[in-house]
Amino acid sequence: MLESSFEPLWVRGEIGRWRRHGSGHCYFALRDRDAQIDCVMFRSDARGLPTDPDDGMEVCALGRLTLYPAGGKFQLVVRTLEARGEGLWRLAFERLRAALSAEGLLDPARKRDLPEVPRRVGVVTSRSGAALRDIIAVTRRRAPWTQILLSDCRVQGREAAPEIVSALERIGRDRSCDVVIVTRGGGSVEDLWAFNEESVARAIAACPIPVVSAVGHEIDFTIADLVADRRAPTPSAAVEMVMPERGALLARMEGLRDGMVLALREAMGRRRERTVNNAVRLVEAARDSLSRRASRLSLVTARLDALSPLATLSRGYAMPLADDGTVLRGGTMFEVGEHFDLRVVDATIQCVVRGIQEIEIRGEEP
Repeated sequence: MLESSFEPLWVRGEIGRWRRHGSGHCYFALRDRDAQIDCVMFRSDARGLPTDPDDGMEVCALGRLTLYPAGGKFQLVVRTLEARGEGLWRLAFERLRAALSAEGLLDPARKRDLPEVPRRVGVVTSRSGAALRDIIAVTRRRAPWTQILLSDCRVQGREAAPEIVSALERIGRDRSCDVVIVTRGGGSVEDLWAFNEESVARAIAACPIPVVSAVGHEIDFTIADLVADRRAPTPSAAVEMVMPERGALLARMEGLRDGMVLALREAMGRRRERTVNNAVRLVEAARDSLSRRASRLSLVTARLDALSPLATLSRGYAMPLADDGTVLRGGTMFEVGEHFDLRVVDATIQCVVRGIQEIEIRGEEP
């Protein structure tokens, strides 16, 4: 009679004695100043909660009244549990952000730089979503040479988070993309909640390719935005962030060309100057070397002149030579009537020995 007399109804109150059983069922009470009612939320419905509420949090519960015969217990079987405003969602968001921050996954120092001109861009989103159409349209207008690799997945609902994780892992294994855009259009907190799941955050952090998060509209903010290497307010803005505009790229290339020409001219000028300086130094070094060699040659020449017989002959001496060119050094080497040549400084005189007279040399025994 109790269960058939009441349609499902909303009950507002504060959470009390919240407990999640190992089976996944949740048991708690709803209370106000005057009364309370025991509640149960079975596992299939509790899976949809973003997080467990805190005791004292004011919520609205949609459920049906029932009686638990085994315990004789009147209770409310809750199908939907909503905190006032975004309380429950905000609580789950802050809890996960604090946990990831403690691990360093939100540290700006771990953010990677995006490639300047990506050749291929991976896109993790729904094939049927407006976000993909926006990305394709902006890419064709802005950088038509860029290839887009779609990794299709759901972006809303309970199955969205594991599909987003799988889509990221596929692109990570493929390794052909230079950057990844994880995106979807705008929606309610519940619609965007898959991008606030811990599994998605860790998949983004583990992706070997830089990731840009572009979830919802400009006012929306998700855990994926905090973990990704860059956050774009919209899918179109993500394309503008990742892909350089054609005109800007051409202007940049012209600037690089002008810079290269200037740098080449400066380099050639420096090389020309170094070449001239090296040539001057080489000439000076050659002159110094020749001067040193000439000085050494003059010194050697003077020494040779001092030792040369010609130098002795130039002082008035003469040198007798036999027919075979032997120098006749003493009287014993001459014979009367023998012919010999007498070499003076500028001529050779033919002579004949007519007589030999010995001379006593002082200091020597006869």
